[in-house]
Amino acid sequence: MKLTKTALSALALSLLAMPAPAEETMDHSKMDHSAHAGMEMPADTGADPAMSAQTVTAKVNGLVCDFCAQAVRKVFKKQEAVESVKVDLDNGEIVLGLKAGADMDDETIGKLIRKSGYSLVSIDRGDGA
Repeated sequence: MKLTKTALSALALSLLAMPAPAEETMDHSKMDHSAHAGMEMPADTGADPAMSAQTVTAKVNGLVCDFCAQAVRKVFKKQEAVESVKVDLDNGEIVLGLKAGADMDDETIGKLIRKSGYSLVSIDRGDGA
């Protein structure tokens, strides 16, 4: 019994000492979305991106359902610079409203999109009204 506990402890410590795996991404476009196809998700939350200090529009491949959109909203709303997030499934766009004085570089936006499981097509920056 003592040998088993020692072996399990050694295994647990070796797992903790392992380096973190490389950044993993999922490809949401290959997922089966039929289970939630008819369900409705809450509307976009936060301020209107058009009213933000700066608006960033990212064209994205793979956004196919409201659950995908909700996942993207959650990722971007965690970012300090982001005031609002709107996902347009019809046009495959994520519209970010950035806070006054805040900025988010294209590399960070692309990384967050890829981490969410989508591929970035382009980024367009516009000044808020």
